[in-house]
Amino acid sequence: MQNRGDSHRLSTPLGRVLAILLAQAGVALILCAVLLLLTGRVEAWSALLGSLIYLVPNLYFALRTLSRRHGLSGPKVLAAMYIGQIWKMALAILGFSLVFVLVEPISPFSLFGAFILQQILGWIAYARMMPTTGS
Repeated sequence: MQNRGDSHRLSTPLGRVLAILLAQAGVALILCAVLLLLTGRVEAWSALLGSLIYLVPNLYFALRTLSRRHGLSGPKVLAAMYIGQIWKMALAILGFSLVFVLVEPISPFSLFGAFILQQILGWIAYARMMPTTGS
């Protein structure tokens, strides 16, 4: 049973986004466990890194943009979102660069597959989170 504090945290945009990212982290761990059992350590490690390359920049973006928007005007909120998005992309590029330079052996299919899976799961979760309008 949820207590009042949990339901309050999930009622904020930041709380909902963090819940989605936590669920995606759970999916990443399950995916890595399945890959470890079925294919091997390289594929599982690559999938974990691909998932982290997605999750870490998105966590940064959520914390940067959603925790400080109270009291800001519309243009300042929009500017913060653009800056956060630029940093999110830079962190993802840095993550891929570091993996390709520092990690060997790597399974590119598992790395990119896990990243793309996390991206699709994020799209679905955020689309379900959006309020619907009756027509």
